[in-house]
Amino acid sequence: MLSMLRLLSVSTLGAVALAAAPMNKMDKDVINFVKRGLGANPGLTVYEVKILDKVPLDRPAGWTAYAVEFKLGLKKKNQERNITQSDILFVKDRYVAPDLVDIKTNGSLKRRIVLNFKDSYYDDEHLIFGHKNAKHKIAVFSDPLCPFCREVVPKLFEAAKKHPDTFALYYYHLPIRTIHPASVPLAKAIIYLKKHGQKSAIEKIYKTPFDPSQKNEAKVLEELHKKLGIKLTKEQINSPDILSELHHDEELAEKLLVHGTPAVFVDGRFDRKREKYKEYLPKSER
Repeated sequence: MLSMLRLLSVSTLGAVALAAAPMNKMDKDVINFVKRGLGANPGLTVYEVKILDKVPLDRPAGWTAYAVEFKLGLKKKNQERNITQSDILFVKDRYVAPDLVDIKTNGSLKRRIVLNFKDSYYDDEHLIFGHKNAKHKIAVFSDPLCPFCREVVPKLFEAAKKHPDTFALYYYHLPIRTIHPASVPLAKAIIYLKKHGQKSAIEKIYKTPFDPSQKNEAKVLEELHKKLGIKLTKEQINSPDILSELHHDEELAEKLLVHGTPAVFVDGRFDRKREKYKEYLPKSER
């Protein structure tokens, strides 16, 4: 990916002033700022710049992370290659910066940004527990063999099952293939089980130990059969509709800048601590 930091030469100066304007005009100022910076490069033709999302930061207060997408024509000799890229910019008042770095940890805030979960991303296919019209929506990206997922996700299952009018829980798959290769066939098995109304079996998978390093899909299915009595074939878990859902979920995670699990969103906002939903539980259950 061509970083905006490379393409947008003015941003390399650090925090750059935007035109002074009230906040309701800030989006337009950010777009114009990006267009001016990219347009200054003679090798680029700027076709479109748009804001994908905005995420206000709690720390440092007052800054907002802007996810910006830009469509460009990249000129090389007598040819032009069309590319679509996206990047994060940090904006406060009339200033913009390509990144914010914690002076004590050297940590990049850009790497910690997760975009909002939009209403259009919820669908009946991913609703696993709770009522569709519940007061609060929870979305979770999970790997069934991730130790943290195994701690957090069953609690989300229980909360939505026990309080279906309070929580609608939407489940999305993000198996961490490099760390837990066995989670890929298990994720596909979960999709199959969900489509066939066997949600209780999904909960059992989260409570059952599996060999996360197993790469042989047939052996993972054998383990599933041996430990839980769930007999599935490779053909069943690799049908086009199941592969499509897994691919959709992984693409959505990438779009939202989700890289780890469990990633929990409550009413559209990313919940880094994974405990926001507890605020809506009865006091006796918090």
